[in-house]
Amino acid sequence: MRMITSVVCSVIVVMAAATLVAHNITFKGTALEADKASVKVNVVDAKTKKIAPMVFAVDAETKVLRDDVVVTFANAKIQKGEPISVTVDHDLDEELAQVIRLGKTK
Repeated sequence: MRMITSVVCSVIVVMAAATLVAHNITFKGTALEADKASVKVNVVDAKTKKIAPMVFAVDAETKVLRDDVVVTFANAKIQKGEPISVTVDHDLDEELAQVIRLGKTK
């Protein structure tokens, strides 16, 4: 019985550690421009605390939400100056957008 409890506890610890290892980072700012494969966003630099532009690549797996509705990147029609948040996986590629969130279109 102790062996089973030990194994179950070990599995739980490994699963918790795997969850903690994923480093998703969300950058919030305003959109500067968007093309077919990327979006340029003004964000606050974590080190300097100044606003700086960042370019995030977009691929077929990037999830784009316009007012909590999933849309394609092309149909999102990102406008200059609109609020945007971009989530990346720090461990995989800090320049590849995993999730892009936008508000309602005007």
